[in-house]
Amino acid sequence: MPQTLLPHLAARILGTPLMVDRARLETILSVIGPRIGLEPSAMPPGFEETDTSSNLMVTPNGIAIVPIHGTLVKRAGAIEAASGLTSYTAIEERILDAATDPGVRAILLDIDSPGGEVGGVFDLAALILEAGQDKPVWALADDAFSAAYLIASTAHRIIVPQTAGVGSVGVIAVHVDESAKDAQEGRTYTTVFAGARKNDFSSHAPLSDEARIGLQREVDRLYGMFVAAVASGRQLSESAVHATEAGLFFGGNAINAGLADQVGTIRDALAGLSATIDTPKKTHFHRAAQPPEPMHKEAAMPMDTPAEQTATAQPKPEATQPVDLDKLRAEQESHLRGEAQAIVDLCALAGMPDLAGGFIAQGMTSEAVRRELLAKRAQSDGPEIHSQVMPGDGTRIHPAQSLESNPVVASCRKIAQQHAHGGN
Repeated sequence: MPQTLLPHLAARILGTPLMVDRARLETILSVIGPRIGLEPSAMPPGFEETDTSSNLMVTPNGIAIVPIHGTLVKRAGAIEAASGLTSYTAIEERILDAATDPGVRAILLDIDSPGGEVGGVFDLAALILEAGQDKPVWALADDAFSAAYLIASTAHRIIVPQTAGVGSVGVIAVHVDESAKDAQEGRTYTTVFAGARKNDFSSHAPLSDEARIGLQREVDRLYGMFVAAVASGRQLSESAVHATEAGLFFGGNAINAGLADQVGTIRDALAGLSATIDTPKKTHFHRAAQPPEPMHKEAAMPMDTPAEQTATAQPKPEATQPVDLDKLRAEQESHLRGEAQAIVDLCALAGMPDLAGGFIAQGMTSEAVRRELLAKRAQSDGPEIHSQVMPGDGTRIHPAQSLESNPVVASCRKIAQQHAHGGN
């Protein structure tokens, strides 16, 4: 990292409120602290280069995957790639691309971040909420702490891997007093200023009581904004969010705390979101800004309530028979379940059971999968498709290799059944 960039980093970290996990803050301080001359190769883990490409990844069935990785800052500029930083402005560009692209049907926030700066995060959250009015927005929280969790809380649904965590709903600020070090090194700093608060956070003097009170007041103000935003996004009371005490919640504990909806992987997130956008319904994703209207966290799921479905329905003549939404839903679920099961069976019969999950996640029909498998079979010039999944060259049947006992097939069938019910 160029030495000329370190003062800019220090100015954005010290003496200003941050929404970042404490452990990552310690890592950052270790870089710009006493060993300020460390080469990039000697940086602590977590400060590796971050991919800042603005290209948007979109799945074949129209799900835009927006990466939100690393420490978050308002603007990174030249220090972004060298410091493992991701800027809110870069994320905003990706969200805008996804929101305005007619080929994008849904947005998945792929989050792996300890949080970061306060400046810019609330504006980004507002933008995601706006995008969520027209398209379903889900979040995969493969660690989403502090500012990163504020971003995740704007999603209609949050999925957390079993070993990943969310939370750290809090604000922190650090002041470094170097006056003792200055004295040891024979340095004396004299400041000339106008305005009583102008020199409040100088690192060459102890933090005054007045400066501490002012900084605490700003930390409390931002904390109130943070708590209110999470409470609104997660449909929790502010007291419930306060009760987390900025703690970290992992796997199933995040579900119990109300900070996530499901334990799963990115494959589960894509499959569930695919099922959501492929299910015919009249769900609207509108969210009011002031004040936020109550919205069930599963409003983006296939099993929407009849009240939500008919909220904006046009009056119909009395002679018109009402639509049986439950029946339609059941028929659609049965169709999706049948398609998923057919895909699992086709892949198993083709000797390629590991492909089933990917086909289901892409929202492919069983007929399309059949054609794809035939094409793959022709290209591989392998043995013909048999009625059993067989070892070796596929020409001998053994009970342990049957469809019913094959663990990969059983796993795919289980996933298919879950996806048919909206990923739950």
